[in-house]
Amino acid sequence: MATVSSLSLCARITLDLHSPNNEGTEGNQQQTRMVHIIDQRGRRAVVNGISGDMFKHILVEHLIPLIEAVGQPLSPGARAHDADRINALNPAFVDFCESEQEFMVDGRPERRMAKESEILTKMLTECSLTDLAGALVTRGRAIGRKSVVEFGWVVGLPEDGAGQPLTITEQYFHVKYAPEGRGAAAGDETVTGKQAIFHRPASSGIYALIANLDLYRIGLNDISRQYVVEPAGRQTRARALIQALASTLLKPSGAQRNTQNPHIVACEGVVAVASTSLPAPTVSPLNDGYRQQIAQSAAVLNQIRAGAVTAQAFDTLPEGIGVLAEIAKDVEVPKG
Repeated sequence: MATVSSLSLCARITLDLHSPNNEGTEGNQQQTRMVHIIDQRGRRAVVNGISGDMFKHILVEHLIPLIEAVGQPLSPGARAHDADRINALNPAFVDFCESEQEFMVDGRPERRMAKESEILTKMLTECSLTDLAGALVTRGRAIGRKSVVEFGWVVGLPEDGAGQPLTITEQYFHVKYAPEGRGAAAGDETVTGKQAIFHRPASSGIYALIANLDLYRIGLNDISRQYVVEPAGRQTRARALIQALASTLLKPSGAQRNTQNPHIVACEGVVAVASTSLPAPTVSPLNDGYRQQIAQSAAVLNQIRAGAVTAQAFDTLPEGIGVLAEIAKDVEVPKG
């Protein structure tokens, strides 16, 4: 396959009876996450949404074992699934950031504090998860590694052309039995005392998902603008990242999954890849014509540079993960 600089995924996924991302709890009622959007007809709508942070977290959970399996380096914090990644459980890295170190300059030793670019190089070479998913170092100075992968909000479609809602949320009554010994504190022998009563939301509908992978940035020091990871390592990381994206479609985990595992009913969309600095196009699946518009955008970009962008549509979940798996198998990253 040709070099892949960036990859985009735009999809509609039908999820039933799920609740992976809620706002919080008021009393005994859990509040679902709702967002305001402007639909394709220019009307305001309020729909159920799942934050991009949640889907990024889902992808990272899939990504860590994939990285481990191919032998790419992981910091202790990343291996422990700590969100601080290279910062966590890593006194050697903290010392490198905060204390003077010995560096070789023009063949001569020089003792000084590490430069920002040198700290960033250490972040990329010693922790592949920090390279791919990003992290912020605040040890004496702020040095950020922006994530290679980006997710938008995963939002429900508001209505179809006939005005019928395509995403709905309902509250369901639940009772949690309280073991013997806890009843007296909540009401002794009453029904309320023996059983905890609460209301939990569940949403069903068609959801719009957009994601972008800037594969050209894997192993790229954003300060020096030099690749600090060898091509083979960057290619291995790119392959694992695309596989993790496919796994995210297969198993969108999150809160409440132990009793409200989402029913994945359908999935359709487009995977676009760009081989140059021109971006892989995205159009929100909130628009009914998103697949046609992505294909048209790819055609326009290919007029700027022949063969720059390809777009593959899929109609089912197996087709979608098949497209991603095929790209991952043959992916090549820019040589630099």
